[in-house]
Amino acid sequence: MMNALTLSELERLLKNKWIWCLLVCTPILAYVAGNYLLDSSNVISAGLFMVEGLQVNLYLMCNIAVAAIVGAVFTEEYRGGQLRLLFLRSYSRANIFFSKLIVINIMIVVLLIVMAISLSIIGLVQFPHEGENQISLVLTIKIIAPYYFMAYLTLMGISCLFSYMALISKNVSFMLGLCVGYVLVTLLFDGLYLYFANLFESGSLIHELVAYALIPYMQHTGLYSALNGNIHSISAMAIILVFYMFVFVWSAYRRFVIDDYLY
Repeated sequence: MMNALTLSELERLLKNKWIWCLLVCTPILAYVAGNYLLDSSNVISAGLFMVEGLQVNLYLMCNIAVAAIVGAVFTEEYRGGQLRLLFLRSYSRANIFFSKLIVINIMIVVLLIVMAISLSIIGLVQFPHEGENQISLVLTIKIIAPYYFMAYLTLMGISCLFSYMALISKNVSFMLGLCVGYVLVTLLFDGLYLYFANLFESGSLIHELVAYALIPYMQHTGLYSALNGNIHSISAMAIILVFYMFVFVWSAYRRFVIDDYLY
């Protein structure tokens, strides 16, 4: 039953033209990232551009894309009345809710795959891939694979928060405003919570917990720290992501399953 419901949800989502717009815009974002990094003073290889290019887009554009996907899956269907039809069928609300979460995560993976392919192609064209700037394929894969996996985990974590925001929003525009506001406030006022983080010993677990409590800043800075093997950064990010996944999935689940959605 869950497989059929998940496929049905995925088909319904793919009929939304905005989802296809997101996927089409992904190569454009990769190209813009390439031009931005070309203008910087840092010299990177074509392989490492897959990491640098994703990092440039991850904390802002990818989060906004995930917000749009969550809005299409939850808010748009609910406020448009499409969920009423599902509630009248034999599926339980719990099955519908978790099938939607599965679809959101499928689309996050698709988004990252499209981004990776776009960045690899643009990297081969725009960045050096021979001589002293070339890093071995094995080393490059050892860097790319963990980074993309951690990026997926952060996007999955923030999608849990966005799912709850979607279910308390009256329409998609309001939901997107909440999500974009959360991302921008996190990035613009990072000095505020970094001030509190600096009250503790630099590099300690409690310092990292405070510094990376908000996911966009974790994506901006924390992933590199974790990639370098900082055990406190890894532990802090794991705790924070588990917290997001548990608290906001449970809150969204309660809102979706228990509350009356037919008002």
